[in-house]
Amino acid sequence: MFVKSVMLRFVAAVMATFMLSFTGISIGGEYDVKDPETCTLNFSVLSDSHIEGNNFTRYKVFARSVQNVKKNGSGNDAIIFLGDNTMNGNTGESLLFHGAVAALLQGENVLTVMGNHDIGNGQGDYEELNARWFEYTNTFFDRDLRHTYYYEVIDGFYFIVLGPEAQRVNDVCISNAQFCWLEAVLAEAAESGKPTFLFMHHPTVSVVDEELQYTRRLTNLLAEYNREHDLFCFVGHTHMPMHLSQSFRTYNGYPETYLPCLTKLSGEKDNEILPETGVGAEIEVYAGEVVIRARNFYAGEWQTEEDGELCEVTYTLKNAES
Repeated sequence: MFVKSVMLRFVAAVMATFMLSFTGISIGGEYDVKDPETCTLNFSVLSDSHIEGNNFTRYKVFARSVQNVKKNGSGNDAIIFLGDNTMNGNTGESLLFHGAVAALLQGENVLTVMGNHDIGNGQGDYEELNARWFEYTNTFFDRDLRHTYYYEVIDGFYFIVLGPEAQRVNDVCISNAQFCWLEAVLAEAAESGKPTFLFMHHPTVSVVDEELQYTRRLTNLLAEYNREHDLFCFVGHTHMPMHLSQSFRTYNGYPETYLPCLTKLSGEKDNEILPETGVGAEIEVYAGEVVIRARNFYAGEWQTEEDGELCEVTYTLKNAES
């Protein structure tokens, strides 16, 4: 197992070097939290990288964006990838993604979510692709995951990752075991008195149970938790551009932020970079509020609306001692 892990890292490093050759020089892009003196936690979220074997423009966008994520003057407490990290979940794409992230974000705390494309997007052997996701995630990010769902406590804040347990495309199957696990973790998180952050690839309304029937069990659970505690959900999948009018939504009282496709491209050959290419989110926690700011990591600048207004939202916390 150790020998295989070493070989995986070696091959991934070679492939990552190949990917980075398309990036060019990354100039500028430095940024910082709004108030370094009072910020108690900050992290970045990226989604739908869609690393694809023969799309070199995606390599360029992805590698430069990830490089610029590290240019936060206050550092990052975590960097989260919200799934569909690859286009097909095959060996080559998985090595490219994991190798590049491991090389570019060495020393950073990386959390990844499983998306439908990471397990074949409705095609291929689910068990085989699922096993590959576990092997690569554990090898490159020094984890020991046994489930697609897990959590980590960072500086007292709970980061909860939910994951699919069946081969689906436009919805996500969550088992009864995962629901029960989530209830227990939320009970722990409530004791912290701090905001809780939940990450999944699909919107929270897209959940089906083990019988593959749509259910409101998750949204009701999150709504109940948010009545007395602070909960923030982050999802991807939809590829919607990040704007004030559509990216920051509220379901049953809890806020849910929709992340766009990081490597969104256009053109007949899917190789033209757009103004919204490279966009992710910077999240900052202060004593009485959480600020979510859209940032174009590829361009190295804060994302704005058409009228020049910054694309950012501030939420007042129920517990002002966070």
